Amino acid sequence: MAQWYFDEDGDLSALDGKTVGIFGYGNQGRSQALNMRDAGVNVIVGSRSDASADKSKEDGFETLPLSDAAEKADIIFMLVPDEVMPAVYAEHIAPNLQPGNVVNFASGYNVHFKKIVPQTDVDVIMLAPRMVGQGVRDTVVAGVGFPSLVAVHQDASGNAQNTLIALAKAIGSTKMGVIESSFEEETIADLFNEHFGFLHAVRQGVEVLVEKGVSYEAAILELYASGEMREIGQYFVDHGLFEQLKLHSRTSAFGQLAWVRPNEAAEKASKDHLRGVIDKIKDGTFADKWDEVQKDQMKEFAQTEADLKAQPFWQEEIKLYKRLGRL
Repeated sequence: MAQWYFDEDGDLSALDGKTVGIFGYGNQGRSQALNMRDAGVNVIVGSRSDASADKSKEDGFETLPLSDAAEKADIIFMLVPDEVMPAVYAEHIAPNLQPGNVVNFASGYNVHFKKIVPQTDVDVIMLAPRMVGQGVRDTVVAGVGFPSLVAVHQDASGNAQNTLIALAKAIGSTKMGVIESSFEEETIADLFNEHFGFLHAVRQGVEVLVEKGVSYEAAILELYASGEMREIGQYFVDHGLFEQLKLHSRTSAFGQLAWVRPNEAAEKASKDHLRGVIDKIKDGTFADKWDEVQKDQMKEFAQTEADLKAQPFWQEEIKLYKRLGRL
């Protein structure tokens, strides 16, 4: 059973006299900054002169160039995208770190795969919300909070754990509860969620329905475009994967629970495929491939997207969404 931490486990006084620097004022950065400011934490923003800098100034935060903010901050929140984070860290963060500083990551990816190797005299922690950026703000304003995975990767000060749980409380996550994890565990779970294959499974479902005589419009509306799936997704959150079937018709519940369950051989084959997905995450195959794609100016990414856009599915979806007034 994983260790959980709640509001009573966090002491905000651990942040007294500390300045938190937000690097990456996007959906996550903005929400976490606003939540921490509401909790009484001193927050500044490090940003290039762009729209995000304009927004952080509009929100009332002291906004400095990246290197200046890194020099001023005691606690660094690395919230820029994974693919640019190593360069930002090397150029602006690492040269300005002081012994005893804290570097916080919202994902284990770059540290786990050693794209970033922090100096040994700073605390390295992870506070990884399991919530989209706007939800980080909205759920706290609503008094509910959201869950996070947390981990101490390097405890140079001897106080990293207390700082971590205080920060989790400051962003509002201990209202619902945070779970002790590791940089490796978060990386595996996060990438697996993204590699699970959901988008292509839905695409294949549409294509098979069309092959069997259903129109693209009916197939796409049924599987996702109507918005029903969004409501069912909320049922998953509120009731659980199978308990939510009680909110469906008995016909629907029987079809989902029993009729379409794969036989033993098919289920084993599916799990073997998913095990392979995890193995390629754990051994660094995906990380190496992603590096290769980026170094090649994203040509493979662009070609894959172009190939899919040329397929009937993509074209028919665009037509439907135009008819629905969404494009």
